[in-house]
Amino acid sequence: MFKLNKWLVSFYLVGSVLFFVSCEKEVVIDTITSNDGVQARLAYTDKGYTEIEVNPIVKINCYFSDWDKDIMIPVSGLFEYYNAEGNWVASIDFGNGTCDEWANKAWDVDAFPDFPSGTNDFSILDYKVKK
Repeated sequence: MFKLNKWLVSFYLVGSVLFFVSCEKEVVIDTITSNDGVQARLAYTDKGYTEIEVNPIVKINCYFSDWDKDIMIPVSGLFEYYNAEGNWVASIDFGNGTCDEWANKAWDVDAFPDFPSGTNDFSILDYKVKK
């Protein structure tokens, strides 16, 4: 009888460990889409700055091996932002035609003293995690 209980306890212990290990799930990105830098662009236009399209956005279908997906994204384009007096305050550059997820914001540090770096790369992709 003692051996039966020993085996039963071992069975439950191993079963519990397997159950909890099998419940751990890997984070899976379900959907990846281009946001075309809309939030970054709206951040300037919502503050009253005038947006000038210097070079139009060019979008192409790019393959991303990290996700094994093709995504239509902007690979080039340039927008500049000016204040009411016509002074340059910022720009958003979508690149030189390279398939990557990055765009660059640059700004006048005098117009935005709380952000002294004057430049920042940001992702133009939105990720939706599968639940």
